[in-house]
Amino acid sequence: MTTPPTSSPCPTGPRPAEARTSGAALPEQGLPADRVLADLAELCADDHDYDDGTVFNSICSTPLPIAERVFAAHQHANLGDNRIFPSLARAEAEVTAMLAELMDGPGASGVATSGGTEANLLAVLAALRRHQRCFGTGGPARILLGDSAHFSFDKIAALLPVEVVRVPSDERLRVDTARLLPLITPDTALVVATAGSSESGAVDDVPAIAGHAAALGVPVHVDAATGGFLVPLARDLGEPLPAIGLSVPGVTSVTLDPHKYGGAPIPAGHVLFRDEEDPAALRTASHYRGTFDHHALLGTRPGGALLATWAALRAQGRGGYRVAVAGLWERRELLVRLLTEAGFEIAPRPELTVVTVRHPAPEKLVDELERQGLIASVARRLGLLRLVVHWHQDDRQLRRLVQALAEADGGRP
Repeated sequence: MTTPPTSSPCPTGPRPAEARTSGAALPEQGLPADRVLADLAELCADDHDYDDGTVFNSICSTPLPIAERVFAAHQHANLGDNRIFPSLARAEAEVTAMLAELMDGPGASGVATSGGTEANLLAVLAALRRHQRCFGTGGPARILLGDSAHFSFDKIAALLPVEVVRVPSDERLRVDTARLLPLITPDTALVVATAGSSESGAVDDVPAIAGHAAALGVPVHVDAATGGFLVPLARDLGEPLPAIGLSVPGVTSVTLDPHKYGGAPIPAGHVLFRDEEDPAALRTASHYRGTFDHHALLGTRPGGALLATWAALRAQGRGGYRVAVAGLWERRELLVRLLTEAGFEIAPRPELTVVTVRHPAPEKLVDELERQGLIASVARRLGLLRLVVHWHQDDRQLRRLVQALAEADGGRP
């Protein structure tokens, strides 16, 4: 006789008691503000502060002070209602223009988003609709991208009728261009290049990819959520990085994340389009007279984050970001030197701000760091220790990190 399963693979009942959050019931009577704030302090007691020298795994950081001020003052602003907040349509257009200048694409169209995942989704949706106009709607549209591409594309593949084909990486952890280019055919819906892998910081050869795709009439989307505020400025400083923006023939759209190295608060993303037909293809008609049609995924959209992005871009300027990137590169080189002197193997040489280390037991290193209150990470698909350099760190903190790593490594069996 077959033994029945002990639990259903698709549970429909309440969550187990041990998984419930204690004290989370909505109180019948409101609590005093000082009690709520005290409970909040207790709730957040284990959170880390970017500025305390313990965070080495994040490509986000504390927003610029002016961005924090603007965000706090405009939390009520809704980008989905242009009649109440007419400033936001202008701010979106001006942020688009500033980001387009950064991406060498004056005149580009753009949509403010909640971050890179939504921006990538919109870029794929625009490409899908372009593909459907040209080739009809039979079967899923094929999208090519590297193994190093962000996992947001796994989510996108679950939401849209697309077939994602992943191409292996080369020894520098970029997409292997020699293996990618032969796969591009005229009926390919989209090719995605990554300008700053979130796992390793690797930057794909965008000009080679886009040039080949353009010859076949295939659009190329650049996911520069990590590298958008790094690569152009590093190129200004003479770093040997490829062009990634809309000046590259064949690049049709670019994702940026101002809430990473742009100094904006979360959530702040953006997608740029070279061709006005692409954002037009994203249009969803509003049901209300006088309210603009929507081009993003979200309906109610955080206008405060957009205004804070606008403020951060204007307060920093290209020169301010260039200075920030120069400082990041100096700290990155210090971290690489300290790790090498401590006997760790850097693999491969970092292109941006992510430093990866080859080690037989990276998980044990990260666990030991966490016991000391330091947060690092493991790039699981690569099997590498992953350390991120950001502007919330200083030299002393980087030295402390490497010392803690060396001590953890010394205790390895």
